[in-house]
Order: sequence, then C-alpha cells, then structure tokens
Amino acid sequence: MKIYQLTQLGRRLARTTNNPDTPNWRVLHYLDNMSNAATSDQIVIGTGLEEGETAGALVLLRRKGLIQEQ
Repeated sequence: MKIYQLTQLGRRLARTTNNPDTPNWRVLHYLDNMSNAATSDQIVIGTGLEEGETAGALVLLRRKGLIQEQ
C-alpha cells in the first residue's frame, strides 16, 4: 500500500487561495486537510475524482516534487 504525503513545497502551494478546480489541486488540498498523508484509495474517496484522474494527478505531483511516497 502506498501512502502519499505533501512535501514542504506542496504544503505551501496547497494553502494558496487562488487555485483552479483541477484534479491536481484537489489532491493537494485533500492531503493538506488530512494531516498531509493518505492512501490512494482515501484520496479517490475524499476528492470525488475517478481512479484514473487521481492516478494521473499523483504521478504529476510526484514528478513536480509536491508529494512523496512514504
């Protein structure tokens, strides 16, 4: 089971107020509200996104250094 958490940069970006409603931002905000760590299943349920959207967002956010796997 993979557990994802925000990096320091991800935490700062998640707390900005002017963000578009995209899968990437939903995942960032969800992780910020969940004490910075959640499984991919929890993220799917909590964000209301489909599994494919969530998987794509997790890959992109990890590449950008905004989240990391525990």
